[in-house]
Amino acid sequence: MRIERLDLIAYGAFDGHSLDGLGRAGVHVVHGPNEAGKSTALSAFDQLLYGIDHQSRYAFRHGNRTQLGARLSAAGGVALEIIRRKKRKDDLVDGNGDPLGEGALAPFLGGVDRKTFTTEFALNSDELRKGGRLLASGEGDMAQLLAAARSGLLLNAVLARIKTRQDGLFLRRGRIPAINASLDRLRDVRKRVSEAMLRPDQYWDAEQSAAEAKRRLAETEADLRAAQRLRGARHHLLENLPALARCRELEEQAEQISAQGPVAPDDIRTQLPELINQRSARTGTRSTHAGLLEEIERQLSETGRDDALLPHAAAIKRLAEGIAAILDELERRDSASGEVADKRVRAASRLRTVHADATLADEGLYRIPEALRGEGQELRDRGRTLWDNLAHARDAVKRCRDKHERLGKELSALPAGEDVSQLQNAYASIPGRLEEKLNDTEDTWKKRDRRFRQARDRLGLPELPPEGVLKLRLPDQERATGAERDFRDLEQLLRDRAGELDDAQCRLATCRRDLDQLVTDDAPPTLEELQAQRAERDDLFARFVDDPGMLDSLSEAVRRADGTADQMLRHAERVNRRADLSREIADLEAAVPGHRAAVDEVLAEQESDQRRWEALWEGYPAPAPDIGQASKVLDAFDQLQTVARELQDNRIELEGLRKRLNAHATRLRHLLRLGEDAPTVTDTARDSVVFAEMVETARGRLDEHQRIAQDRAAVQRDLASAETDLEEAESAQADAENALAVHDGRWQRFLSSAGLAADRGFDVALTDLEDLSLVAADVDAAEALERELQQSEQRISEFGTLLEETFGACGRDVPASVTGWHDAIDTLARNLQEQRDGAQQRKTLLNNRANLVAQVAEADAELRGVESRLLDFSARLNLSSITELEAAAERATTFREKSTALANIRQTLPAGGELDRLREEAKKTSTEELADELAELDERIERLETARTAWLERRAERRRVLDDLDGSAAAARAEAEIAQICAGLAEDAEEYLRLEAARIAIQTCMEEYRNSDQEPVLARAAAMFAQLTCGDYAGLEMSDEERPSIRAKTSTGTLLTPAALSEGTCDQLYLALRLATLERHAVAGNALPIVVDDLLMSFDEERTEAALRVLDSMADRFQVIVFTHHKHVVEGAVKELPGGRCHIHKLPS
Repeated sequence: MRIERLDLIAYGAFDGHSLDGLGRAGVHVVHGPNEAGKSTALSAFDQLLYGIDHQSRYAFRHGNRTQLGARLSAAGGVALEIIRRKKRKDDLVDGNGDPLGEGALAPFLGGVDRKTFTTEFALNSDELRKGGRLLASGEGDMAQLLAAARSGLLLNAVLARIKTRQDGLFLRRGRIPAINASLDRLRDVRKRVSEAMLRPDQYWDAEQSAAEAKRRLAETEADLRAAQRLRGARHHLLENLPALARCRELEEQAEQISAQGPVAPDDIRTQLPELINQRSARTGTRSTHAGLLEEIERQLSETGRDDALLPHAAAIKRLAEGIAAILDELERRDSASGEVADKRVRAASRLRTVHADATLADEGLYRIPEALRGEGQELRDRGRTLWDNLAHARDAVKRCRDKHERLGKELSALPAGEDVSQLQNAYASIPGRLEEKLNDTEDTWKKRDRRFRQARDRLGLPELPPEGVLKLRLPDQERATGAERDFRDLEQLLRDRAGELDDAQCRLATCRRDLDQLVTDDAPPTLEELQAQRAERDDLFARFVDDPGMLDSLSEAVRRADGTADQMLRHAERVNRRADLSREIADLEAAVPGHRAAVDEVLAEQESDQRRWEALWEGYPAPAPDIGQASKVLDAFDQLQTVARELQDNRIELEGLRKRLNAHATRLRHLLRLGEDAPTVTDTARDSVVFAEMVETARGRLDEHQRIAQDRAAVQRDLASAETDLEEAESAQADAENALAVHDGRWQRFLSSAGLAADRGFDVALTDLEDLSLVAADVDAAEALERELQQSEQRISEFGTLLEETFGACGRDVPASVTGWHDAIDTLARNLQEQRDGAQQRKTLLNNRANLVAQVAEADAELRGVESRLLDFSARLNLSSITELEAAAERATTFREKSTALANIRQTLPAGGELDRLREEAKKTSTEELADELAELDERIERLETARTAWLERRAERRRVLDDLDGSAAAARAEAEIAQICAGLAEDAEEYLRLEAARIAIQTCMEEYRNSDQEPVLARAAAMFAQLTCGDYAGLEMSDEERPSIRAKTSTGTLLTPAALSEGTCDQLYLALRLATLERHAVAGNALPIVVDDLLMSFDEERTEAALRVLDSMADRFQVIVFTHHKHVVEGAVKELPGGRCHIHKLPS
């Protein structure tokens, strides 16, 4: 499959950019500077073929409008136009926008999924360096290297992660991993369980000691609480003593204030200060306003009443505003008279330059319509264009005539063509890649022959040809499977019988050993001894009620009686156990011979099956295999016969290809006249080269003939085109001449309309019209100035009349000259403003006087009201003056302060009977006595707390001793911890086993891939490695180790490990392996484009060119696209690759 065109319609920073021409044979180099979007274009390949990611980082600009397009082609000429859109549904459409299912791409993808494409067909510099480092590290054997080359290092990374996780779970001599740590904890906990046991002989004393500690602790805590309560009460009294004293003091001060005289009520106390302040303020206001009234009367008497100019204020304002404009008009009037004369003289002079005898009275000569001037400009521009067109047409006729003559000479000089139809038919009939297919077929035959010999040798067969192998007849798979199944059944039966025999013998030995241990000479206690000890115990117990001092003797008697009973019970159990063991030994001695006979019977049946098995393989030319290996041998033999049949088919195909090659070679020799002696193909490599040279010779002759024919046809086409161009140029010249003649007639009519001479040219005539327009402008300006002079004279006359009338009404004299008007008018305006200011000042003083009179009256009324309220307050308290009233209010304020302070103190003290009790106790004691009592209480509490702490420690210690004597709780906790540890161990062990199974499975797959693909991949990689290193290394070989690793062979024959190679050479070795693994896709017919990015960064110039040649050698089987931002890669590709095999595509900056 090839991508002939990639459209970056709306993707990343691209908008409407296309990479066209990607389907041509050879290497395609996509070049662009940094930030040109190289990585974006590279990512577009897998996004196009397999869908745009919903969270694509290349949708930052276009969002949901992100889309890609392409034209795909496959073998057989199948082509498809597609567009991939960023949508969850119908994201793939054709060129018309109709939805396509993903199945439409199946013929092009050939079953290759996205992961395979990105890990095998795409390669960048980072992955190349990782592969090179894997080789140099020496950690990868051939299986890992092949898997890495095929999967893009993914499997090796997975193996590394599995190993890291396994090491975190378990190490053989480790202590930190999870499983190791859990095992250590399990041993410690089990040790604690074995140590936890009950000791009853000390339990009674420990329990009594713990109870005593608990009782003494309770007594100490009760005494401590009583002492703390007493200390709290005495401390509470000490805190309240100052408040109680202050309370008595405030009560005495309140009684003294009441005895001094009347105390003003709250309403008089709160209102009196405000009333006193109001009386003082009103008295001051009245005094202040009286002084202000006297000052206003004085100012009114001093202010004059001259207002004669006020009735003429409007006329004076007009004079003041208009005097400046009138003086300017007087000045302009003097200068405008001379300007009018100058404009008329200039206009008359310009008019005579166009019409020598004309005057300004002849308005028809210089007032030209604007449309006529526009027509003149248009005719001038059109005339110039027509003259230019005529000159260009004459030049074109000359050029076309010269070209026609030159092409005629070239056609005469070209050679005539020859008939090459037979050679062309013979060349077209040669199948594509015939010699390459012959080489591939012969290589395949050699590989299959080598596989045939290896498979035959693995089976241990003699030197048999493929036909001999196909004639051999072996037992069928069903009989072999049945024999193998019977053999395994017998093996299992033998294991079962032998196991039963071993179990019986082991059990018999165990029973005999246990019976020997139970046999002893010690006589058991008698019943009479037990009865005597119990009687002694009962007698001591009866006497213990009267004499508690016999407790020790009673305990000893109980112990002896219980020990004797236990000893008699254990003896009875041993007797029963000896009887059971004796019976079991007799049964086992009888059963052992039967088990042994069953084992011998199974062994005899196995020998019989072995003889029958060897009889089945009488026709096999090698020793009969073991029964357990029969299926594998038969599978290997089937594979050997399959290879033998393939080898025969391959030989037939090879002979057919050789015959076809000889036939085509003979035909080409005849048509190319190279001689008729065409030897039969025997040496495929040499004859393929000769045939390829003949094909190239034929293609060269056909290309030469085609080039000559194309050149002659091209010249003939150019000659016909030149004749047509000459005719068109001559016609254009005639049209230009006709158009110029028509224009001359229009120009003459224009000159007549403008009154100009008929010999005037374009520029002269338009200059005359411009001068006439200036004449008209000067005449119009002079007439406008004359009208303005008349209007100015009228305004000056009106202003003089207004001046005389206003000055006369105001009793002022009009200045004799115009120059004195401005000063006289300014003086009159200032006098008017002074009269206005005096009138305004009188009005303000009168208003202020009226306001002050009203404020004085208001203050008198308020002062009378305040004094009336003060007299009422004095009457309520039977006081004779305001001074006494103020003293009563002061006593009320002091009394209120004392009362408030007393209330605040009482809020801090207890209420009711508690307050009375505190007052009584306060009378009986002092602060010093309370301090001494509290000090004694603190010492007592400290002693009690020390005692409580000691008894707490003793109780805890005695409880701990008691708990240690009873180990059941600790044992239970330890057993629970053991269960928890075992559960965790089971989970970790299960995970470790899963990881181990995954590791073995991956390594097995890698090893199988190495066994099947090592030889073809290694051969192809060796050839590529030699090319990539420019012959410094001759190839690759495998070591003789159990897990073979790769070795690089230098040109001198020295074998080097990858670790001995340079960094760049390791990269080139990994690249050779990676490219070699892709050949299987070409064989399978699912070759997708190879896309590489900055792959040659660590290559020097010579090896860069070699790598480009290697990629070019694959470009006929794969589409090869190289992304780079290095110019030397582009230059090397252009320089090194053949013509037509290097295609450069530039990305925009």
